Amino acid sequence: MSQTQDRAANQGQRSMAPSRLTLLSNPESPSAEAYRSLRASVKFAGVEPAIRSVLIADAGSAGQHSAVASNLAAALALGGDSVVLIDANLRSPGLHQQFGLANESGLGNWLALGDAGAAIPLRQTSIEHLQLLTAGNIAGGGYSGAAPVDYLGGNGFLGLSARLKEQADFLVFDAAPLSQVGDALAIAARVDAVLLLIRSGRTKRAAAQRAKESLDRIGARVLGAVLTDAGGRFSIRS
Repeated sequence: MSQTQDRAANQGQRSMAPSRLTLLSNPESPSAEAYRSLRASVKFAGVEPAIRSVLIADAGSAGQHSAVASNLAAALALGGDSVVLIDANLRSPGLHQQFGLANESGLGNWLALGDAGAAIPLRQTSIEHLQLLTAGNIAGGGYSGAAPVDYLGGNGFLGLSARLKEQADFLVFDAAPLSQVGDALAIAARVDAVLLLIRSGRTKRAAAQRAKESLDRIGARVLGAVLTDAGGRFSIRS
């Protein structure tokens, strides 16, 4: 595909993106208001050091983590902050679909390259102040024998985060569920705060408890639990 065709395809895909984000498709809904409250919880947490990077850690929501990460990032950007949303789910990426963008190159490709000075393949979304770093596509041996968690726990990931913090007010990370692999734990130890995602009626109590204990063991700063599907809306609980 030529660059012109690629841009045209991306523009066509981007036009579908707003329908995927509650804050844009239904801004007056209880869920949209809950995301604004979640934004306030992150921005004004009153902790030191101040929160600049946050991970959505899924305790077993059956796939809601990408939507929560996307809407939180959108809420921060709509509030005037510059935001980079990072898809760190290298095994089953989904954030590019939330925004109708391609996933040809992204975080995984940058980490596999091993060049700390390489350009970071950020993509501008249809929302002002919000950029997306897709997971990328490094299937077919692109890992060079390393697992995703090896990259996410390496020095390259730390360098990437430091560079992105120079460009944006907030970094929002999405990752594979805690119950599946250790990827989210590798990230949780390296961000300023973690939001534990729990889905009412779906996440088992034991699974949520194990997820919290795992985060505590690595010294992650858990800001609170985001409870979804609670009467058609969600809330954050410390």
